[in-house]
This record gives sequence, structure tokens and C-alpha cells, in this order.
Amino acid sequence: MKIGMIGIGDIAKKAYLPVLSQTKGIELHVCTRNKDTLREISATYQVPYLYHDIDQWLTSGITAAFVHSSTESHEAIIDKLLDHGIHVYVDKPITYDGDSTTRLMDKAESKGLILMVGFNRRYAPPYMKLKELEEPNMVIMQKNRGHQADDIRTFIFDDFIHVIDTLLYLFPYAIEDIKIQGKKMDGKLHHVILQLEAKQGTAIGIMNREAGTTEEKVEVMSATETRTVMNVNEVTSHIDKNIFTYGTDDWQPTLHKRGFHHIISTFLSAVKNNLAPDKQYQSDLEAHLIAEKIVQSLVD
Repeated sequence: MKIGMIGIGDIAKKAYLPVLSQTKGIELHVCTRNKDTLREISATYQVPYLYHDIDQWLTSGITAAFVHSSTESHEAIIDKLLDHGIHVYVDKPITYDGDSTTRLMDKAESKGLILMVGFNRRYAPPYMKLKELEEPNMVIMQKNRGHQADDIRTFIFDDFIHVIDTLLYLFPYAIEDIKIQGKKMDGKLHHVILQLEAKQGTAIGIMNREAGTTEEKVEVMSATETRTVMNVNEVTSHIDKNIFTYGTDDWQPTLHKRGFHHIISTFLSAVKNNLAPDKQYQSDLEAHLIAEKIVQSLVD
């Protein structure tokens, strides 16, 4: 398969190029306007198909593309890819706006093309262990940072959207009510709290960007067990007064532990079989629509 990649930023260099350049059965075609970056990629990964002109790249015969350009450029690039009949994998968020994201998702679905968002936590082995817990009655996720208060829309769509999507993944119920709280100072959002209510329980997402540290913690609770994951790594199980720790493979690469190997292989498999993953359109879109709802509720 001829697979494209456009926009070579930090995430592409750290996560996607290392995996895709070692993936058998694909021919990687990389596009970026930065010629120094193209030379670096050629030397590091021995990728022979390099482009600085997007039109030449679009007509190179690629069947799917990984989009790692700036979020502001996503809409125009995805439109072009879909118009050329090319499946798309894009870094979150699709766009910074719920309406434009909905339009692109509807366009992909109407054309029978995949538009998949890089929500890698769904595919991280520690979070997949949390997903195993049946009939959860409460899910709590905290993803905090230090000294990073930001513009509301940027805060929510660039970062908190990971929390939203993880809650939707781990809380398998129809959402009946959404509650939102946030602290704003001097035009910037400092923290946000999201509460999703269903008949079966509650899911709570918290992000404090003035927490003095960077951490990520998820707890999934049921009537028989509570499981916890710290920093997308160690999984512990609490049953009655007993605490069990799931063993980890120290030899597993970080990109595997954080779900990048699995999410990339899922996308490539869907492309190969020309089949969008089950419910992918709606699940990826829902996180964006909730993000838009949060922004609208917090903007003065």
C-alpha cells in the first residue's frame, strides 16, 4: 500500500515515523514544505518518496494519509484528501470547531472513506485493561499540567479532548446529562471539570493546568473492583482490602505502551480492507461535539 504522511512536527518524528518506517507492506510517501526536514527524514529513515509540493503528493497514488500538520491547516488538507478519494488519519483534533469537524466527518462517511482521529489512549494496553472491567458505575480521569493556563478553545480542543474521548471509551453508557465547570482568569482557562451522567453511573474528567506537575490518573470503579492506571503505565486492582499490581513488560517500547503501534495497525488494516472501524465516525465525532459544548459553556 502507498501511504502518505504530511506535516512533520514533533509527534510525527517521535511516534509515527519510527513505527511506519518499520511497517512491512507499505510504501511511505512524505510531504512537507521544509526541505531540511525532508533531508533529515531521508537520512534517518531511508524514505525515498519525498515531496514539498502537495499536489504532486496527492497524485502519487497514495490510498491513505497520516495528517500531522498544524490544526489550523487540517480542514483544507482533509478536504483535498477526501476529494481525491484518500482515507485519512489525523492528529486530534480534526479542527478547532464542532461544525467544521461534523462537516468533514459527514463528507468522509458519504464517500465511504475513513476519517480516523489519533486518540491513542483507546489503544494503550493499560487503558484496555481498564476497559475489561464490566458494568462500571464511576470513572474518574485527571490529566494535569503545571503553569499552562491557556485560551479556552485551545485548552479544550488541543488537550482536554483526550480526557473526553477516554471517558467515552471507558464509560459505555448513553449520556443523559452533561455538567461543566471551569476557572477562568485574565482570559485564560486554568481548570475544567466535566461530569457525564447516565442511569448506570457517572464519569468525571478533570484537567488542572496550574497543578504544579504533569500527571495522568484514571480510575474505573464497579461493585466488585476498582482499577487504576497512573501515567498510562502501571495498572493496579483493588478488591476488598487487597491490592494487586498487573505486571508490565519492561522490554516493550514506549510507543507500544501508549497505543501508537495498535492504533496505526488498526487504521492500516481498515484501509487495506476498505472498511471503517465499527462506529468510528460517531465515536470520534462525539468527543469533538462535547468539546464544542464545553467551549460554548465557558465563553463569556
